[in-house]
Amino acid sequence: MKNAIFLLLAAFFLSATSNAQTTADSIKSKYTLQPMPEALTLDKAFPVIGSYQLTGSDSTKTITVSMDSASKGIIWVEGLPQGRIKAYLKQSPATYRVVAQKSESGTQVPEGTLIFDPSTNTLNVALGKAYNDANPSEIFTLNTANTADATTAGTEVKVKTKTKDSKTKSRVVFYSATKANQNTSSTGTIQQ
Repeated sequence: MKNAIFLLLAAFFLSATSNAQTTADSIKSKYTLQPMPEALTLDKAFPVIGSYQLTGSDSTKTITVSMDSASKGIIWVEGLPQGRIKAYLKQSPATYRVVAQKSESGTQVPEGTLIFDPSTNTLNVALGKAYNDANPSEIFTLNTANTADATTAGTEVKVKTKTKDSKTKSRVVFYSATKANQNTSSTGTIQQ
């Protein structure tokens, strides 16, 4: 009787062990280990940071976009005729809102939109029309002028807005710049 119980327990453990091995093998066949992702760098998280060459007749003008030291959601844009201006991150990775502000040079800067397109390495800035939360890139469809003919002051378009209560006219200034090649090995990883 003792031998029968012992044989029954041994058979039970043997079948459980062989069953576990086939389960582990079937799991291994479905899933494979993937390589670890690369470290998240500032270039990947904030692609707008860098130096740009202004597109147009004055292509020697450089625009520099840098991150604020206190907040990762704020950038500083230098090199536009308005002076150094501040923009706030609205949609990752590269859509920013320029709030109405007085630049460091004392120039009044109207509200606007700043968008960087990583596929073309192009920075587009529109100043003079309020930021559109629903579709921020819609403002750039108004820029029907050829950017190659733009001057250093940017391409200027007059926009008429009509609501049921009022009519307004505003002047929107568009800037376009192309990102200059930069050394990506000097960018560090993001600390959380």
